[in-house]
Formats: sequence, C-alpha cells, structure tokens
Amino acid sequence: MQNHQKIAVVTGAAGGFGRQIVQHLLAEGFCVAATDVSQNKLDSLQSYVKNSEKLGLFVMDVCSTYSIQQAAEQITSYFGDSIAVLVNNAGIFERTPVLLPEYQDTVAKVIDVNLIGAYSCTTIFSKFMVKKRNGRVINIASIAGTWGAASASAYAASKAGLIAASKSWARELGSFGVCVNAITPGIFQTEMLENEDKHSTVTADKLLLNLIPSGRFGHPSDVAEIVTFLAACKTNYLNGAVVALDGGLNIGTLETSQWS
Repeated sequence: MQNHQKIAVVTGAAGGFGRQIVQHLLAEGFCVAATDVSQNKLDSLQSYVKNSEKLGLFVMDVCSTYSIQQAAEQITSYFGDSIAVLVNNAGIFERTPVLLPEYQDTVAKVIDVNLIGAYSCTTIFSKFMVKKRNGRVINIASIAGTWGAASASAYAASKAGLIAASKSWARELGSFGVCVNAITPGIFQTEMLENEDKHSTVTADKLLLNLIPSGRFGHPSDVAEIVTFLAACKTNYLNGAVVALDGGLNIGTLETSQWS
C-alpha cells in the first residue's frame, strides 16, 4: 500500500486511549500504523475503528528494540516511509510500594515500558522525520509525573522521565523540523482506572469530582482531540510543551464567586 500520505505510528493502539487516538487520526486523514504487543487486541481494534482502509496493524513490543525495528520495516514496506507522527502511548500502571522489596521486578517493568520503550521508539521512528525535516512526536505522560503518586512511584517516575525526555528531545530534534510535546492526562475513565478503583464509592467519586473545576472525569476522546491537534497543526513553534489535560485539576477549585 505505497502512497505519499502522511503516516502516524501509534503505540499501545489497542488500549483505551489508543483506540480513540487511532480513530481520530484516521478521521483527520492520516494513514495509521497501529502497534500493540497483542495480536488479539489489534484484531479487535479493526472492528472498532472506521476508515480501516487507511489502517495497518502491526505487532510490536516497545521493550524490544529488535521488535520495534522489525515493525518499522513492516510499516514502511506497507505504507511507505512518510512517517510524520509518532504517538508514544504504550504504558502500564502497577502499584509499587517503596517499602516492599518484592516489587523491584515490577518497578523495572513499568519503567521499561513507559519510559525506555518511548525512548527506543523515538530513536527509531524519528529518523524518518529528520530525513524529511518534518515530524511530530507526541508523548502521553500523566499528571502523576508532576504530582507523584503514593504507592506507585515507579509509574510516577516513568512519566516524570517522559516529560523531561520530551523537553530534551524537543531541543535535539527541533532544528530538524521535528516537534516534541507531551500531554499529561489527569483522572480519566479508562479500564486502568476501573481496575484500580474496584472499591471506589459514590462518595469517593464525588470527592474527586469536587477537585476538578470542569466537573467531570476525562474521556479518552479528550486525549485523542489534543493528539490530533498536535499531529495536524502546521506550526512548528509549539515545541517542548507539556499540555495539562486534567479539567483544571492542577489549578484547584478555590471558590471565587464571593469576590465577583
């Protein structure tokens, strides 16, 4: 399927954020190379999205540079080498209490997927962008990377590292026409959140909502909207930015109506 259309590579494409990102990028006119470690999940993705004629499914393990290189070869063979966008979305969340030594292997796994995986993907796929002097790398970080996360320090550290890496890559790649930006989602209604909050109560949910000025939890489509904007915008002056996508959670909910 050789053509001259712009190609977007999405990692973790079969997850909650990933499915929406793929659908939005397809609607924007991109050819999308959807990658995930699971073939079964990729197969289900094809039935989820529209415009599937511009969709390519590729098994890729972000923890293996060999797997990433193999996927890159398959993607360029299928679509051509006009890779213009990389969305580093693949990620996992695991609890890693610092006082419990048995979580050391989990710590390494979280950092390997969330941070080193993004590093390896950027190393391999950004070369296509540098060659054409144009491209966008979009990293899905987390509010945990700026606030921290109790009992999940490995996750927070991996996302903080991804934020710092985004700024560093923006410095390295900016002169080649490649912009690198990060998004830091707040509290979102995803399978990850549902799995972690099985014992959540209505009262607890209301307390969380009271902290968010927008008055709702995020939806994966919110992330996809920002990803699509960063991928499609023509300006190359938006570089090294960290977009807080949290409904205003980072600014709090101080009541000011009494002063207005």
